Amino acid sequence: MAADDTIYSECTAAEPLLAPRPTLGSRLKRRWYRADRLGRAAIVLLALMMCAALAVRILVEVTGPRDRWPGPPATIPPGADDSPESDEERRLAVRAAMKHAWSGYRKYAFGKDELRPVSNGSNNKWGGWGVTLIDALDTLHIMELHAEFKEAVTHVTGVDFSKATDGYTTPFFEMVIRCLGGLLSAYEMSLDPRLLEKAQQVGDVLMPAFGTSTGIPYPRVDVNAGRAVPSDRVCIAEAGTVQLEYWKLSELTGDPSYHAAAQRVVDILDRAHKPYPGLYPIWVDIASGNLTSGQITFGGMGDSWYEYMLKQYIYSRRSTAQYRRMYEESIDAMTARMVQRSIYDENMYYVGDLDATATKFSPRFQHLTCFVPGMLALGSRVLDRPADLELAKQLTYTCFQMYNLTSTGLSPEYVQFRDSKDRGISPDEAEADFTTVALGAASSKEERDGFYLGPNRSYILRPETIESLMVLYRVTGDLKYKEWGWQIFRAIEAWTKTPAAYSAYRDVTSTAGRSQLTDSMESFFLAETLKYLYLLFSPADYYSLDEYVFNTEAHPFRIMRSPRP
Repeated sequence: MAADDTIYSECTAAEPLLAPRPTLGSRLKRRWYRADRLGRAAIVLLALMMCAALAVRILVEVTGPRDRWPGPPATIPPGADDSPESDEERRLAVRAAMKHAWSGYRKYAFGKDELRPVSNGSNNKWGGWGVTLIDALDTLHIMELHAEFKEAVTHVTGVDFSKATDGYTTPFFEMVIRCLGGLLSAYEMSLDPRLLEKAQQVGDVLMPAFGTSTGIPYPRVDVNAGRAVPSDRVCIAEAGTVQLEYWKLSELTGDPSYHAAAQRVVDILDRAHKPYPGLYPIWVDIASGNLTSGQITFGGMGDSWYEYMLKQYIYSRRSTAQYRRMYEESIDAMTARMVQRSIYDENMYYVGDLDATATKFSPRFQHLTCFVPGMLALGSRVLDRPADLELAKQLTYTCFQMYNLTSTGLSPEYVQFRDSKDRGISPDEAEADFTTVALGAASSKEERDGFYLGPNRSYILRPETIESLMVLYRVTGDLKYKEWGWQIFRAIEAWTKTPAAYSAYRDVTSTAGRSQLTDSMESFFLAETLKYLYLLFSPADYYSLDEYVFNTEAHPFRIMRSPRP
């Protein structure tokens, strides 16, 4: 050890055998002094080019369009039409909006459930499956963003849908319409077998929801544990808006058990006692299958149940009489009991809500209910019901005015009407017993607009009005529906766009701009809102209503190849 230590100390103390290697600075200095005038000029030019490239890179990062907030939005006057754009130019504008939103999602939240479009963060509020990515798959394909589609599919193939965030319980209905529906639609477009494999995995992990004594599904599933979360009741929209997706899964896999489980729910609800034929209170008792309580509404918690009666009839190639009978019964009852018009504007019709007994009426019109005109127009075309088309036109006018008459051109979650000159329903009571209240004298704005606004004045990038505009245009050919859609799109661009994507807006009556953004972008903005806008400005035979039926999340399914046996 001592000898080794001596050798080591001697070696380290000795003079180096080789001269030290020249530094980069000394080498450059030597080359500079040895160079002639032309050589020195070349060195200077190279250095300037490198500095310029670095400066451009920094400039792009700092001032690029995705990282720069736009100036204050320009107010869009109601009815304004100063844009001569052709349909193709408008299509490209919507496509650019999709690219902008997708680029922000890809940069800040790829693989996460949602992008936070103001703070450039993300969340996994749906359990971490990457819901925005899955919901957007077919929109990317429809808009021919194929590189983005392929990248997203590659990610999906690595997702294990049998797992979710620890402690999270998955909402059955939401994941059926968004994830199962999105994967099935993307598979039919691309024929990539990996997408069908993943769709079947989603369908399977959610199937425990049907494991009740009646077959009425539980509203949530613990996918990590492989079992449903017990519950006493489920709303009718959640129980009755999974049938298209499971039927399509049966068709594509050849396994009839998926459709059988979902169809059992329809049969039970068909037989259930109703306070008025065709009208369904929103709460279903899971143990008995009875309709127990809650309002009757074509808005939230009831809406898509009515929609799926018609769409299952269309999907079955008009071969299943049960769906047609149930749909027509409900639409006839809605028309007779739930449709009113403004006392100030005779052209403004709306669909209100009823209490559980179908005797008390609430003159509130939800943005969610604005899917009804499109449903009626589609049903009038398929079932030869011309009166339904006229009602669809009247309701579409009201839905558009919900945008047109606000200072931002965006629609609130709902509007309120009066049932007489001095009476209405308190918005706070609309979910309960529809208490009638004295409203006092109407303001000049209410008389001019035909309605007044309740306390919830947010716009969360909802698609229902745009969906109806797309269907109404394709059924009637009336160009005004395109103009209305373009005006709405311009308002979305003006008030909700962020450097990363688009954000929900807190108060549509406020022109404060950025301070009103809520830092939220639901996946349905990419799945529905932008898709329906794109289809509105596309040729009518592009994803034709004769060949496709759209699920309630706007995922197009090819109508089944042959009628149901």
